[in-house]
Amino acid sequence: MDWRFITVPIKIVLTLLLSIILIYCAWVLIAFRDIPVENLERKYGGNNLQQVNIDGVNLRYKVEGSGPVVVLIHSHFYTMRQWQPWVDVLKDRFTLVRYDLTSHGLTGPDPKNDYSRARGAELLDGLINHLNIDKASIVGSSTGAGIAYYYAAEYPDKINKLVLINAPGMPKVSNKYMQRELPDWGGVLLYLLPESLFKPFLQAPVIDKKLITDSSVEEFHEMYRRDGNRMAEYQRLLQWDKSDISPLLNKITSQTLVMWGEDNPQLPVDHVQLFVEKLTNAPQVQQIIYPNIGHVIPLELPIRSAKDTAEFLETEHKLAREESE
Repeated sequence: MDWRFITVPIKIVLTLLLSIILIYCAWVLIAFRDIPVENLERKYGGNNLQQVNIDGVNLRYKVEGSGPVVVLIHSHFYTMRQWQPWVDVLKDRFTLVRYDLTSHGLTGPDPKNDYSRARGAELLDGLINHLNIDKASIVGSSTGAGIAYYYAAEYPDKINKLVLINAPGMPKVSNKYMQRELPDWGGVLLYLLPESLFKPFLQAPVIDKKLITDSSVEEFHEMYRRDGNRMAEYQRLLQWDKSDISPLLNKITSQTLVMWGEDNPQLPVDHVQLFVEKLTNAPQVQQIIYPNIGHVIPLELPIRSAKDTAEFLETEHKLAREESE
């Protein structure tokens, strides 16, 4: 066969394919360009939005309600708006503090480029000091739970009670995305992802897919495009801590509630027992496992989980782990 007759069509096809890719990239970079934070504040900030500069980070936060202080730390890829159903239920019983983590929502990137749990706890402590809070109960969901247990371990005198919702950090984590080594240049790809890809991404960790609505996808995509968030989020993924958290959990001395979705596709439910076993110095550890619930409990079961948390926070448990063993 004379290959000269097919080289020209192949060149044409390759040229056309390359042109399509370049046109798509140019279109995406324009259509899905960064959004100024001021625009997002007007659309999603709502009432009582405040900000404070903590070591270079312009942390956006809200304080609502009255009563004992409870700090709410949201899940990875979400924002403090995740907690709105909880706020509606609990604001008559607690003072609720919530904020956007760095690389998320309205807060944006950390100029120090540090997305470790230690840095997250440092910024949380800065917010607590700014608000003149002596002691607070801390509730963290997913990535927020990692910051919560780090804070409880390193700042024990500032903790009343601790609630860990689908917390990360145990060995043999089933989240395959966190086990892969990511290339340093991979953050560029985050600018090329169309909005249509985010719905299945958000649906993956929850059991009831209908909870992920078109409006929630739009909000997620726009917050993700807050200026600086995409590269900051990629840096957070690169810095994901895979070290043994046992020493941290051993330092926690507050009463702790571990909440889990029984059908969590990212972190298996048997991690609950691992947390219970490693919280050796917590005077009491409770657990609640919700059937037919996945990884994002504040979204999947907001009212029930808020009420269960309130009951835990308001109950005077006996400090008697030894007596039950």
